[in-house]
Amino acid sequence: MPMLAAEKRKVEMENLKNERRRHIIECSFGLFAEKGIENISMNEIASQAEIGVASLYRYFQTKEDLAIEVAVYAWKLESQIFENEFSSNDFGLLSGFEQLRNLLEVFQSAVVSQRSFFRFVYYFDSFITKAGISPEKLKPYEDTVNSTNMLVINAFQKGKSDGSIRFSDSNNFVISESTDIEMCFTIMHSIFCVAQKLAISGEILNLDRAVDGRRQIEILINVLLHAIRA
Repeated sequence: MPMLAAEKRKVEMENLKNERRRHIIECSFGLFAEKGIENISMNEIASQAEIGVASLYRYFQTKEDLAIEVAVYAWKLESQIFENEFSSNDFGLLSGFEQLRNLLEVFQSAVVSQRSFFRFVYYFDSFITKAGISPEKLKPYEDTVNSTNMLVINAFQKGKSDGSIRFSDSNNFVISESTDIEMCFTIMHSIFCVAQKLAISGEILNLDRAVDGRRQIEILINVLLHAIRA
């Protein structure tokens, strides 16, 4: 049955609204990643998006609402990079240990290619802490982050199952007594924090330039992987 003119117009308006909303989010991400969320006003965002500030508030009632939407957008883009690695045919044939290595090495490349992402997450964490945003309001963001974490956790659990990851045999008591979740989160947070440091202030001092950022991530990955294969 052909779509009525009124229905067609409604669909077109909804698509236009979604496109404008996405444009606002993309513009906001660029500004937030460059200067921090607290330092950017809604007027600046409206100007960058080439809309009136009143129109901006029709899409996002507060800067907190906008920041959370931008965070979900940023993590979805990052998750896609991991999922592309995970979805390859060869990936499924790897041991859990090698799957984990491949996924962690995404960060090694991301130090150069995804600097804006790491900068944004740094500013976002600071912003939500100071703003006192509730965990309930952050649930969509948390769900998006968890989708990436699950790729790593699944590889980790496969490694425990196939014997390629066996940190429980370590002579180090702290390592051998660690739970899977403790080990996974420690590994991910360690690498993520170094990537953020390099993205935010990796070359402030001459000492910072002594070792290439990607090389630092490579060394850290191998140190961590060595510990879980002990």
